[in-house]
Amino acid sequence: MTLWKKNSKAAQQKSSAPSEKFRELKKEIAVMRKQGEPQAKDPRTFSQYLCDLCATPHPVSGLRQCVLCGRWACDACWKDEYYTCKSCAGLIRIHSLMGKE
Repeated sequence: MTLWKKNSKAAQQKSSAPSEKFRELKKEIAVMRKQGEPQAKDPRTFSQYLCDLCATPHPVSGLRQCVLCGRWACDACWKDEYYTCKSCAGLIRIHSLMGKE
């Protein structure tokens, strides 16, 4: 019976590959807002906020903050697949396609 070492070169390369891709992706995405920074209020109403991507007014419960760029996005501008806004999801998709080639 052979026991493999956890610190072998192959194990280190496998574990560093996803983190390398994530670092490259983070370099390409500009942070628009810091996490927890409030949304922009709609100047025409008192209780609604603007989606940072499509600029349509929504109640505060109708917006989610992207974990990568910090933009606030409505349901139409949100991708549940990556839990990010459409803009960041597109970059993630491009990076994943580049990795498969």
